[in-house]
Amino acid sequence: MDCVVRRLAGEDARKRLLLPGFALLAATTICHALAQGASKYPSVSAACVELNQTVMTQLANGQLTQAELMVSAFLAASVDRDRNSCAGLVLNNAAAWMSISGRISDAERLAELSVLTLEKTYPPYDVVLLPPLQILAAARFEQGKIAKAREAFKRMQSIQIERPQDRALVHGMAAVLLQAERRRPEAETEYIASLRSWEEAGRGETADAAAALNGLGSLYIDEQKLAEARRALDRALAIFSRAPDAVPMDRIKLLSLRGALLARMGDWREAENDLQDALSMSDREPWTHPVALRSLLST
Repeated sequence: MDCVVRRLAGEDARKRLLLPGFALLAATTICHALAQGASKYPSVSAACVELNQTVMTQLANGQLTQAELMVSAFLAASVDRDRNSCAGLVLNNAAAWMSISGRISDAERLAELSVLTLEKTYPPYDVVLLPPLQILAAARFEQGKIAKAREAFKRMQSIQIERPQDRALVHGMAAVLLQAERRRPEAETEYIASLRSWEEAGRGETADAAAALNGLGSLYIDEQKLAEARRALDRALAIFSRAPDAVPMDRIKLLSLRGALLARMGDWREAENDLQDALSMSDREPWTHPVALRSLLST
């Protein structure tokens, strides 16, 4: 994933590994980074950072089997706490890549492997499990496995959370599930809480916050609050356009959603422009799985 590779190239990359997670509804893309210097979050070696970069490159080239074999070989080389931790985090990043590429069943499988691997080292309530659990919940939700998605979400709720960016992940997933249950006022509260948590974390102008706005826009469309939806989606698009952690699929799905909204509002020319832009961008992303484009083609 672009945001993973970009941030791992930073000056403090050898001290921390990124934990992206994804709420898939309405293209909410969350790239979650561990706080530098916080002892409760795992630090990683240069070898682990190198493994992560290699695996992400393999995934970008469509080499999922080779990537998984590399992680397995890394684990088999030695049995210790640090290797389990590293492998679990790298598997989480691989799951994140699969989710944004539309390979949802692979995302679910890799996220589950990440959780199982990390559980060998960390207690079940440790915050390091939060991002893979969120990917797991979101991937199950996307496949219609609602009961299993709720199971993963309940585990998210059991984790000891202190940082606002961690609260944002929980609020965001809660919003998705509540919206699916048509508990729209509660879903709105959770989307807004997620957005405010990102802002509290100093990430109000990142793809994380734009993801919360995108979900809020989709909720307003469900509620027929079209003007409010337009404002939320316009703001999300503005953030995605300038945020360094945004990935192309952020804009692709947001433009698709906004195109559908504009069509409902009778603004056919702008709707057509948004949908054409979304399809053109998807054509330039060779790694995008056809499932991820289903909503574009059916709008």
